[in-house]
Amino acid sequence: MSISKKLRNQNKRKKYKKKKGADHLQPKKTSINHCLMCHEEEEIPYDVVRDFDLMDGGDPTTPPRFNCEQCGGEMYPEYYKGMHGQEYKLSDIL
Repeated sequence: MSISKKLRNQNKRKKYKKKKGADHLQPKKTSINHCLMCHEEEEIPYDVVRDFDLMDGGDPTTPPRFNCEQCGGEMYPEYYKGMHGQEYKLSDIL
């Protein structure tokens, strides 16, 4: 095999190196939230919702709240199990 072919093969191998770790293989978890005013649906990363739940020192019977990007209305999760074990469902309030 000539030197130029060897170099091309080495370059091909470098392009297709495996990514380290398995983070890129796992789907990102999201919480689906619905606007109570305009009924817009928005996906919010689960980590963000969980962090807001941890920071909230208020009423544990209400889920972490977000504002709708379309109309500014209040968003409510389709389903979310809080850090204190409380379950929040959109079907419970509609």
